[in-house]
Amino acid sequence: GILHLLSDKGGCKVIGTGDDDQSIYSWRKADPAGIRRFGSDYPGFDDYTLSVTLRCGKRIVEWANFVIQADPGRPADRACLDPLPGSPDGEVALLRFAGHVAEAKGVARLAAALVADGVAERDILILTRTDHNGTFSAPIKEALAEAGVACSDPGYVVEMLAELPNRELLEVLRLLVNPDDSVAWRATLHLLPRVGDTFCDYIYERAAAGGETFAARLRGLCDAGFPDGPSSSNQVTTRMTALLDWIGQTPIPDVRPDTGWGTWLLDLTDNADILPPPSQSFRELLVQLDSLTADEDSLSRFLALIEPLGKDLAQSISNGVRIMTMGGSKGLTAEAVIIAGCEDGVVPRPGSDLSEERRILYVGMTRARRHLLCTWAGRRKGPTARAGGATLERRRFCDFFSGGPVASEDGDRYIQNWTRG
Repeated sequence: GILHLLSDKGGCKVIGTGDDDQSIYSWRKADPAGIRRFGSDYPGFDDYTLSVTLRCGKRIVEWANFVIQADPGRPADRACLDPLPGSPDGEVALLRFAGHVAEAKGVARLAAALVADGVAERDILILTRTDHNGTFSAPIKEALAEAGVACSDPGYVVEMLAELPNRELLEVLRLLVNPDDSVAWRATLHLLPRVGDTFCDYIYERAAAGGETFAARLRGLCDAGFPDGPSSSNQVTTRMTALLDWIGQTPIPDVRPDTGWGTWLLDLTDNADILPPPSQSFRELLVQLDSLTADEDSLSRFLALIEPLGKDLAQSISNGVRIMTMGGSKGLTAEAVIIAGCEDGVVPRPGSDLSEERRILYVGMTRARRHLLCTWAGRRKGPTARAGGATLERRRFCDFFSGGPVASEDGDRYIQNWTRG
């Protein structure tokens, strides 16, 4: 909507950059359709396709392309990645282990073998589909320690910021900076119990009909008592009224406080009942970021820097193997990538959008330059067995790999042959 308003004014050129195959943040309302329909939204546009990857080896590209091309919603004429002429073949493997314990130990042995072959520990990524409360990473970290392989965990920053109180706090702080921030209002409402898409659609429809932003229509309808609104309207009114009253009574310093924005925000949360208390790890991160941000940074810029600087800080703490979710790896590159838990019941996650699940796996696979090793367990017990929402006695590798260029093979035998060779 914003792009349309800008382009309709005349004299404004709109440039869109994106990769619909890597659109994975549906929880932030990201959708590949926005990229795919760009040409129809802006007739006469020029399309400059970038399809040659400077990163991945040939066999890695082949395998990743097989996965993404099977997405039924993907345009038939959509170009796939091409390896750079002269790029190495790359090493790929789909490795089966007897159970979840054997898989964790196998992942550690793979990492140790890579290090022995000269790959730096910090140039190895170990990825999982999900990792709530360390379900997958904890046993892998234990196995890495036993194998003498150091590891770091920059993905914890993304997971920490996704925790409900921390997410809500960040959105409210963005509203403090800009009470007309439509994205922050949408996220804030979405975090309220029993306030879902029905209420937001109610706002969107009326905003679109009146040519207004989501925030402007939301505030106008709130003042009017949300006529004909969903049953959750009273809850939204209560929360919005309290937030707007607090925002109106909370001035933002014109310049960065001497103690830093992070410390200022903690003082603010400690003295405002309306704000959810941040987790202890988030409190520590805010204080640490005070030493990494510039004196001229505004509160708005500080909030925008929390995630990227937090991840940079986490990565700088250790030179070890990095463990994170596939979603958290977007934008990264590594010499070697090991993706654990590549079996049905984990990838794709039950009840999830299959197209997005393919894109998430594709993102993880295309982080690798020379080594892409995917592992799966024939049996699971305990937390990892329940992570996908279904306890399966016997498992098979992820269906996204079925019929592809890489066949499953015994993981222990693969490692033995590697270390002997």
